[in-house]
Amino acid sequence: MSHKAVSWALEQRHLKPGPWVVLIQLADRHNKDTLQCDPDQNLIAADCNMSRATVNRHLEDLETCGLIRRVPRVNPRTNKALSTFYILGLNFDNPPVVEYAVSQNETRKGVGKKGNKSEGRVSKCDTEPCLKNDDSRVSKNAISESQIETQTLVTEPVKEPCAADASHHRDLNLVLDEIWAAYPRKGDQLATEKAASALIEEGASPADLLAAVKAYAKKSASYDESRVKLSQNFFAGDFWRRHVPVAAKVASRDEILQARAETILEGKTFLCRSITAHAAGECITAGLVTPQDCLQAGIAL
Repeated sequence: MSHKAVSWALEQRHLKPGPWVVLIQLADRHNKDTLQCDPDQNLIAADCNMSRATVNRHLEDLETCGLIRRVPRVNPRTNKALSTFYILGLNFDNPPVVEYAVSQNETRKGVGKKGNKSEGRVSKCDTEPCLKNDDSRVSKNAISESQIETQTLVTEPVKEPCAADASHHRDLNLVLDEIWAAYPRKGDQLATEKAASALIEEGASPADLLAAVKAYAKKSASYDESRVKLSQNFFAGDFWRRHVPVAAKVASRDEILQARAETILEGKTFLCRSITAHAAGECITAGLVTPQDCLQAGIAL
C-alpha cells in the first residue's frame, strides 16, 4: 500500500463514484518502492464489490481521463496473458519498466497526446536498452525479452497479440452484464460470470446464454423464490440448454402447398373446410391435385 498513491486517488473528486472507487483500490494495491501495481481483475472486482465487466468499463474511463495507463502483458515462454500492469498518473513522469509488456512497452493506443509516440510509451528509455550503458534504467544483469526468446526452444509458433482481442473482451463483458441484469434470482455475481464465460470459451453462443436466461426469467416469474435456481447454478450442467428458445421454422411455399394437397387428397371434409377455392386452385396449378380431388373433398371451386 502506498499512502501517497491513496492520497492522490482521494483527491480526484471530480470522478463519478464508480471510477473513483476503482482508482482508490488500485492505489491501495500500489507499491510505493517498486511502483508495481498489477492486481488481478477478479481481485479488483472483489475489492470494489463490482462485476468484472463494470470494473473494466471504469478502468477504460480512468484511462481516457488520463489518470492511469493499462499495460497488457504476456508470458514470452508460454504466450499466456499475464495480469495487466497499471501505471498511476502520479508516476507518469517517472514510470516503471514493465516486464513482458505487449507492443514494445507501449500503453494502449489512443491514450496520451496524439501525434507524439513518446507520450504513449511506458518508459522513455529505449525498448532494447544497452546493458553496457551505466545510465540505463535496466539492470546490467537483466536479460532482454528478445534474448529470452532466442534462448528458449520454441516448440510452437508464437502468437502475436491481436488488437481484436480487446474488442472481444469488451463484447463478452457486455453480454455478461446483460445476463446478470436479466437473471431472476441473483446469487454470486463473480461465480455466475465465471460459469458463463467458461461455457462461451467451450463454444456456447453468448446469444443462446442470454436467450436462455430471459426465457427462464419469464417462465419462473410465477415461482416462489426458493424454486428459482441461483444464478451461478443455472449454468451448471445442461440445465440452461433446456431454456434456449427453439426458433420457429418458416415453411417454404412449396412445403405449404404440399401439406395442403395432402389434406385435400385425404378427403377429410372437416379439415378441408378451411381451404379456400383460391388456395385449392394454387395446388391444382402446381399439379399436386386435380379439380375432381377438390370437389370430392367438399371444396367448391
